[in-house]
Amino acid sequence: MPESRATANAIIEALGLTPAEIACRKLAPVDVAIIDSGIDATHPDLAGRIVEAKRLENCEITHLTELVNNDTYGHGTAVASIIARHAPNARLYDFCVLHPGNRGTGGDLLAGLRLAVHARHRLINMSLAAPAKIATELNALCERAYYQDQVVVAARRNMPVSNLGYPAEFACVLGVDNGDLTQPMGLRFRPNQIIELEAPGDAIPVAAPGGGYTRLSGTSFATPMVTAVCALLLGAFPILRPADVRTILCAYGLRD
Repeated sequence: MPESRATANAIIEALGLTPAEIACRKLAPVDVAIIDSGIDATHPDLAGRIVEAKRLENCEITHLTELVNNDTYGHGTAVASIIARHAPNARLYDFCVLHPGNRGTGGDLLAGLRLAVHARHRLINMSLAAPAKIATELNALCERAYYQDQVVVAARRNMPVSNLGYPAEFACVLGVDNGDLTQPMGLRFRPNQIIELEAPGDAIPVAAPGGGYTRLSGTSFATPMVTAVCALLLGAFPILRPADVRTILCAYGLRD
């Protein structure tokens, strides 16, 4: 039996591990990079949760000196609010690579991911799918993150074309689909599938830029559910490596 599986199973058996139980423990802070459309740091649900914010456009990096509304589309704020709600120990880092109309370039996405990998943020949430033309470079960065003990969590395409979504398809990434689960922190493991995990993603209550709220559906909003669970796991057990985290999620999902 691989060492990572033995370690994960020992934790599960000894503690009866569930996300709700982990949330009651004293948690270490976990840095979470959110590569998306930016985050409204002024929203009440996110006050004090955003550590740094950057905007990438035409591969130029703007470091925001004040925490403001950096969301260009409304997507990133929603994603961030899900992680903040379920993982009180998550410290959020905002990488805005998508712009009005939810449009972005492969170059900006790669630049944002490269910054997050270089900074060694323990978790990287990517509620997006990249074009196939940058798949090779994207995979190399995700593999580098994996070997640096960083966990990348990415969304399956809502409407698959020639692929299910990059980087969600990569073996070194936790790919997430929208599942018909009722528990907010529920997970389902799908063995022998490219996208292994499902989480709730239908009509999820989320924060909206400007201080309001809305409900959104899709794999984009299932993905931060998994990221939040990972933040709780890593906060409770900082020594876990990406393989350990995957094993725990799969074991937990099998019990759903």
